[in-house]
Amino acid sequence: MKKILLATIFLLSHFSAFAVPTKPEQFEKLENEFSLECQKYGAESCAARFISMAACTYVFAVNQGKHPDEAMDISDKLFVGIMRGNKIKPEIMFNKKGNIKPIIVNEVAERTAFCKEATEKAVPKLYKARGMEEPSLEIQKRLTNSFGYWWISTIETIYMQGKK
Repeated sequence: MKKILLATIFLLSHFSAFAVPTKPEQFEKLENEFSLECQKYGAESCAARFISMAACTYVFAVNQGKHPDEAMDISDKLFVGIMRGNKIKPEIMFNKKGNIKPIIVNEVAERTAFCKEATEKAVPKLYKARGMEEPSLEIQKRLTNSFGYWWISTIETIYMQGKK
């Protein structure tokens, strides 16, 4: 129960320093101590939860002033660590075509909605960090609403590049 509470706080907290680990010992602690009952929920559901945590950590880091590249490094380390700590092999996330399984995609889309407010705040910062003009409010809203799907597509792209 304590670990589920920690996960909830982690995903919903916009101001928590713990939401954006940056020190090696923080990543190590997450890898060694953050575990879910993946036998109960299933490896695919746990992977979806961990993908969502990484995605939300990305926007939290951007909102805390991290450059998008640094924010991506942080979220990647978090994802790898908690997957490894929970003994989940990334291969279980993909179908034979190299796409993330629809059940995982749907759960990620639902779970990344928990950090929707943070995502809305991060979108203009992401544009600014890349030297681009701030998007219109309509575009910001669309990007926010499709954030989970964008995150999934980046994972699929990286996976497919690794297969070559």
